[in-house]
Amino acid sequence: MVRAGKGRAPHPGAGGSRDPARQPVGAGTTLRGVVPGAPVRVEHLRISTDDVTPDLVEYMVVVTPDEASLAALVPALAELVAGGRIRILDLAVVARGDDGVVAVHEVETVGSLAGLRDVEGEVGGLLSEQDVATAGLALRPGTVGLVIVTESRWAEPLSVAARTAGGRIVGGERIPPHRVADALAEQLDDEP
Repeated sequence: MVRAGKGRAPHPGAGGSRDPARQPVGAGTTLRGVVPGAPVRVEHLRISTDDVTPDLVEYMVVVTPDEASLAALVPALAELVAGGRIRILDLAVVARGDDGVVAVHEVETVGSLAGLRDVEGEVGGLLSEQDVATAGLALRPGTVGLVIVTESRWAEPLSVAARTAGGRIVGGERIPPHRVADALAEQLDDEP
């Protein structure tokens, strides 16, 4: 069952000021749902570093047209978790209003994500307020995003092999879809 904490903890590795009122959110954008300067009550589960392979942790932001559309993500996330391909470590919902205002919601307060209660996971504490606010800036006005931190368990054999060889996985990046499409089209054009 996915259990989410209340509030956003300061990111454990983040440097600089922990005061959200002093963090830049973006020109013309305000963060609603977080009161600047107010104490953040954190009740998240502690995830042990012994339980997580750090080089397999990544985040993504999945954008939908509205909050109700987030429900379509639940079966896919459940399948990924049940199949052992990912482990959900943290989740948050970010909405960007037509006026550009970013609102942050904990997953358990979003009705369309109620199905996540049946998905295994230990959620909380990895996303900071600044992480979520920054993710909100990636959304177009009038859309909603699910910010997901996962452990990519499908890559664990590669991570183990790299560590056995004295190395580790140090990075990865999603390639923008248009670049993939352009590269594939170019390959087709080059065929005799």
